[in-house]
Amino acid sequence: MRMNMSENTYMALTTLRENKMRSFLTVLGVVIGITALLSVVSILVGVYGDVNSYLSDFGPNTFFIFRFNGGLHFSGLSAEERARRVLTLEDAEAIEQFCPAVRAVSASVFPRFNQFTSSRGPVTARYLGKEISGVDYHGSLPADVEVFNSRTREGRFFSDAENEHRADVAVIGPDIAKKLYPDGEAVGKPILVDTVTYEVIGVMEPRKGQLVKDQSADKNVLVPYRTYRKHNPEDDEVMIGAVAVHGHMAEAKDQIRAVLRRRRNVPYNMPDSFGISSTQEIAD
Repeated sequence: MRMNMSENTYMALTTLRENKMRSFLTVLGVVIGITALLSVVSILVGVYGDVNSYLSDFGPNTFFIFRFNGGLHFSGLSAEERARRVLTLEDAEAIEQFCPAVRAVSASVFPRFNQFTSSRGPVTARYLGKEISGVDYHGSLPADVEVFNSRTREGRFFSDAENEHRADVAVIGPDIAKKLYPDGEAVGKPILVDTVTYEVIGVMEPRKGQLVKDQSADKNVLVPYRTYRKHNPEDDEVMIGAVAVHGHMAEAKDQIRAVLRRRRNVPYNMPDSFGISSTQEIAD
């Protein structure tokens, strides 16, 4: 005979009263499981949102083009990647000239990368008796403003004329400004980076995203590309940034690949000898 709802309820309550400890532990386990699941989901959603916030700050239509393939290299670089030639400023200029779906191009120059690290040790910046170590010191083009959405909160970015004339000027990150110039007046003052003295002409806006962003983004010392090469002629590792015309991401990527493959003499049946990733691909 089928028991009605009242009988089922009565039996359930009786079982709970007679097995109080077991019932309590069962309920506790369910509560802990649901709480843990909700916590993990909340953390993952927060981290994903923070990653997207940081990457979108560079612009949704931006490509990062580098000698190595994109992504993490936990097992190290392959022999083929280690043998690749570095990219060059001329590669960036060719992309700008021959890729109609690309709106703007920039290039940054660094010390040569070896496996996971730079070939140069930690860089130190100094002003009077104060110093900060672990500075991300590199040369860049004025087009960084458009390509990587590099904004200054004080002063300005360097100009094409300053790049062409190799002027000793620098734009610094907010962490460096806070450490070396606690009075808040960095613009117009000197900064000693390794053995070279630059005039600070601007202080960068902090990048969005706080949980997983590259902290070196706020410890930058950016100088004009040709200025950097003047003082560091041995450094030739180049990363290229390119911004696609809105709505033409696929065309821009294809055009960039075609230009670089042709310049680097990559046979049609061989893979790329460079890496190219958009901000969205990195986020995914």
